[in-house]
Amino acid sequence: MRVLGIDPGTVNTGWGVVDGDGSHLVHKSSGVILCRGPLSQRLLRIFEELKHIFDDHAPQCISLEKTFVGDNVQSAFRLGEARGAILVAAAQAGVTVCEYAPAEIKVAVAGSGRAAKEQMQIMVARLLGIPDTLAPDQADALGAAICHLHTSRFAARVGDAVALEALSRRRRRSLRR
Repeated sequence: MRVLGIDPGTVNTGWGVVDGDGSHLVHKSSGVILCRGPLSQRLLRIFEELKHIFDDHAPQCISLEKTFVGDNVQSAFRLGEARGAILVAAAQAGVTVCEYAPAEIKVAVAGSGRAAKEQMQIMVARLLGIPDTLAPDQADALGAAICHLHTSRFAARVGDAVALEALSRRRRRSLRR
């Protein structure tokens, strides 16, 4: 499965493409979309850059960090606007979007929902075998992709176990008859 992780922002939007096959993760590409100028132009840049990323990498889904509402409501609004541009680009490309809270991503990557930015950068680089230092937004985006790959793998295993248990119950019932 190929996942595009995105860490939204109206100034810096991190992105990262990761392939996952079981527990094997492969970093394909990543970067940061730098946005300057009026808000409308920054949102357009995010949208257009994502269209190129979809064309170049053909992700099967997007793993998007959910909005975190802290003390600054204006920051939450700006983040929501960036997410809007991302969601429209995904809809236009026909790509499924899965969303995860920042704490979920941190737990999946670093084992703690309170992991610091530096810890995330180190763990993402380690999990993907990247020797270089990652930008914080880039690491967060790759972390979102890793989170989705781990979560979907776990969900598939749980689904398989539930299906196997249901089959086993049906067999036991039919043997009792």
